[in-house]
Amino acid sequence: MIRAEKTELFSVSREALWETLSNTERLNRTLGLPAVDYTFQPRPEGGSLVRGEARFGPITLRYTEEPYRWIAPCLWWVQRLPENGPVTVYRVGVQLEATAEGTTVTAWSEAEPRGVAGRALARRIVESSVSGLLKVCAGATEKPAPQPRAPAESLHAFLRTAPPEEVVDFRPFVLADQWGQPRREVLLACLGAVRAGELELHWRLLCPACRGAGPSVETLSALASEKAHCESCNIRFGPAFDRDVEVCFSVAPHLRRAADGRATYCIGGPHRSQHVVMQWYLLPNTTEDIALELPPGRYRLRSPQSTETVELTLPLAEPLTLDNGFPFPRLFRLESLTWREVAATAAEVTTLGEFRRHFGSEVLAPGMELDVRQLVVLFTDLKGSTKLYAQQGDAPSYARVRAHFAQLTELIEAHQGAVVKTIGDAVMAVFSDPADALRAALAIQRVPGALTIKLGLHAGPALAVGANGQLDYFGHTVNVAARIQQESEGGDIVLTEALATCHAALLRGIPQQDFTATLRGTGETLTLRRLRPS
Repeated sequence: MIRAEKTELFSVSREALWETLSNTERLNRTLGLPAVDYTFQPRPEGGSLVRGEARFGPITLRYTEEPYRWIAPCLWWVQRLPENGPVTVYRVGVQLEATAEGTTVTAWSEAEPRGVAGRALARRIVESSVSGLLKVCAGATEKPAPQPRAPAESLHAFLRTAPPEEVVDFRPFVLADQWGQPRREVLLACLGAVRAGELELHWRLLCPACRGAGPSVETLSALASEKAHCESCNIRFGPAFDRDVEVCFSVAPHLRRAADGRATYCIGGPHRSQHVVMQWYLLPNTTEDIALELPPGRYRLRSPQSTETVELTLPLAEPLTLDNGFPFPRLFRLESLTWREVAATAAEVTTLGEFRRHFGSEVLAPGMELDVRQLVVLFTDLKGSTKLYAQQGDAPSYARVRAHFAQLTELIEAHQGAVVKTIGDAVMAVFSDPADALRAALAIQRVPGALTIKLGLHAGPALAVGANGQLDYFGHTVNVAARIQQESEGGDIVLTEALATCHAALLRGIPQQDFTATLRGTGETLTLRRLRPS
C-alpha cells in the first residue's frame, strides 16, 4: 500500500473548513475531477452497492464505492475499489482539529497498485490527492458577515456571481441561512423572480433517510403518484407533501447559461445528509469505538439494515461502541434531532398566498393524492349573513362580503397562510405553522367594526389533492376543522384543547374556556377551547 499524508495549520475555524471539505460534490469540481455516472445494485440486507464510472483522459474508470465515513466536523474518509486502472484500492480522507491558532488539517490518501506497473501512478494519485485537498483548504475563508441587503437584491447578486453549479436547483432556505435573512422572505423573493422570468421553479423528491434529492420536475403534476424509491438507500417512501417534496429554483437560461451545473461529481459526502452528524460503515463481524465531539443534545442512531433506532443524549461518558455482528457490512447513522430542515417543502410553499395566487396551475395530476402529516386548517363563516342580505339587499350585502373576503385574505397571507377556497360566506385557509394560524385568527377577530365572524382551527394530517385546477385538501382534519367552526358563537375562536395547550405562551392573557362538544356529522366528542380576544 502506498500512502501520502501531510498536516498543515490554517488560520480558519474548523466549522468553516468543514463547510469547504464536507461538500464533496463542490470539492471534486474544484479539484478538477470528472463528472461521475452512478448506478446502484440493491443489497438483500438493505441499502445498495454503489458503482461509479468516470472518464480520466483516455481511460473510463469503473469502481465500487463504499459509503463515506464521517464525524462532523472532525473527519471523513472513503474507500473505492476500482475494477480497472492502475490501482485496486483507493482511500482518501481528512481530519480536522481545532487549535488556538485556527485548524490543523491532516489530509491523507493511500492506494494499492495494480501490479508493478501501477506503482508510479499510484504514488502520483495519492500525492496529488493530498496536495489538492490542502490547496482547497488554503483558499477557505470564514463565512462573511451578512450584508444588510433586501432578499431580492441578494438574490440578484447571487444569480450574477455564483458558480454555475450553484444556480441550478438551489434551495432558497440554504441561501437565506447563508445571508442571515428570514427564510420566508427569501422564498418569496425567489417566487417573485420566477414571475419576472429570472428563475425557473422546479420540484423534486427527497429521501427521508439520506435527504438526497432526486431529479427535478417542472410541475407538481409531473410527480409520480406511487411510492418513490431512493436507489442509494434502497428504500421506498411517501411521498409525503410536508417532508418528501421540496421546491427548488434554477436561473433562467436567457439570463445565464448554467446547464453544466446538473452534472454529478459525488453523491455520498457529508454535505448530502447534513442531519447525519456521524456515518460509519462496519465490515461484517466487527466492532469499533467512536469518540464523538458533538454539541450536547438529542440524537438518534439508526441503520438501513435494521428497523431498530436508539435515541441518545450527548455528551456520552465514554466512546460510542458500534457492533456489527451480521455476516454483511452495516451502515450506522447518528442523526441530530434538533437539526433545522433546509428544504422548503411543498406543504409549506403551497400554503403561501403568493404561491396560490400566481402559480395556481402548479397542481397535482388528477386523481393524485399526497400525504401531509401536519397541516393547520382554519375555517371562518359569517354570523347572521341571511339577516344581512334581508336588511341591506343583495348587491350591497354581496359587496360587503367581497370586501370581507379581501380583508380575510390580506390578514391570512400576512401571517404566512393561504386561502384555499370560499364556500358561500365561509372561508377555508391553511397554514404550515400552528403559531402563524393562531396569530392570524387573533388578528381576524380583533379587526374593529368588522362583521361578526365564527372561526375554528384544527391541526393534523390531510391529503393534498388536485381538484378543479387548484390544490385542495381533504380528510378527517379538514372535516373536523369545519365542524369546530360550527361550535363558534361569533367573535370568538374555537380550537382543540391540545392545540391551545401547545401554544399557551402565545395565548397568555386571552380569556379562555374549555368545553366538550359532540361534533355534528362526525359523532366525535372533543374537548375544545373557546378564546375571546378583546
